[in-house]
Amino acid sequence: MDKLNPKMIILARESRGKTQTELAALLQIPQGNLSRMERGDVGVNEQVLEGLSQILNYPIEFFFQTNQIHVPDTHYRKAAILDQKTKLKAEALMNIYMFNIDAMLQDLDIPTNNIPIMRDQYDSPEKIAQYVRSYWSVPKGPIDNLSKLVEDNGIIVIQIDFETDKIEGRTIFSNTGHPIIFINKNSSGDRQRLTLAHELGHLILHSNTMPIFGRDEEPEAFNFGIELLMPLSECKYDLTSNLTLERLSDLKRIWKVAMQAILYRVQEKEIVTYNRCRYLWSQINARGWRKSEPIIIPQEKPTLLGRMISMLTESKYEINYTKKDLSVIFKISEEEVEERFLKQTGKLRVA
Repeated sequence: MDKLNPKMIILARESRGKTQTELAALLQIPQGNLSRMERGDVGVNEQVLEGLSQILNYPIEFFFQTNQIHVPDTHYRKAAILDQKTKLKAEALMNIYMFNIDAMLQDLDIPTNNIPIMRDQYDSPEKIAQYVRSYWSVPKGPIDNLSKLVEDNGIIVIQIDFETDKIEGRTIFSNTGHPIIFINKNSSGDRQRLTLAHELGHLILHSNTMPIFGRDEEPEAFNFGIELLMPLSECKYDLTSNLTLERLSDLKRIWKVAMQAILYRVQEKEIVTYNRCRYLWSQINARGWRKSEPIIIPQEKPTLLGRMISMLTESKYEINYTKKDLSVIFKISEEEVEERFLKQTGKLRVA
């Protein structure tokens, strides 16, 4: 019989947002006992295992997985104050998604990675963004659907409820080497696009380069992302010295980039005066646009994960798994298969 993996107890507990103390109370065992179980110092008897399965809503097989757990690419913004429970829950859920995707990839072939990863020092994030647009044959002008562009080049994009607005996106590599970018499903369309471009920046710029003391990777990823979405050479004539909120609104409609992101870049590049930028920021604050800007940019809908599920469940692809089959393969409940995969792809009738 396979050996229980104590790390899976931790992963299951954190994915449900529970502390050791809370779970131990529900199991009616001392917290110290649970701690020793999670460290692998003592075994887990059948009664406790049944309790873990019922309380955390995972099949017993979940706890015997040997998958490698990864820490997602966590470039947390300095201004974000994120409580530990929320952070651990998000990271646990991303790992479980990663396990499920690895299981899918045993049966499927998806587009191979076509990502230019920087392995040496680079000139500037903006120049790398320009190179990526050329490398991916992106025509001049706005990128109509960034999610499709990214997925066409072998990156899986998943919209997820992080249960906080302090996490916009994270990147994790599957055990098969496929990058997965998670995007906050509750963010606006323009924020999601910039987040996706931002995470792509981290993936390309920082995955295989040595950290340099004093280098702040967050601004680099932002500069990459904004240049990818809105090349300065193509819009500099619209960023005049008498920039107005109305012009920022027009630019947002055209490029599908938030007004504040555009203004931040204008300020950083000193395209307009400090006083003009200060005035525009004050106007944005006065109108309450910091959290909710005008001009709604629709959310993009990633499709690669849905296509993968289709290839697993539709008879024309010959595999033809049922929801129960997916539950067994993914080692999660049928309800979670439906919520995470079938509901998101409109395939609720898989028997």
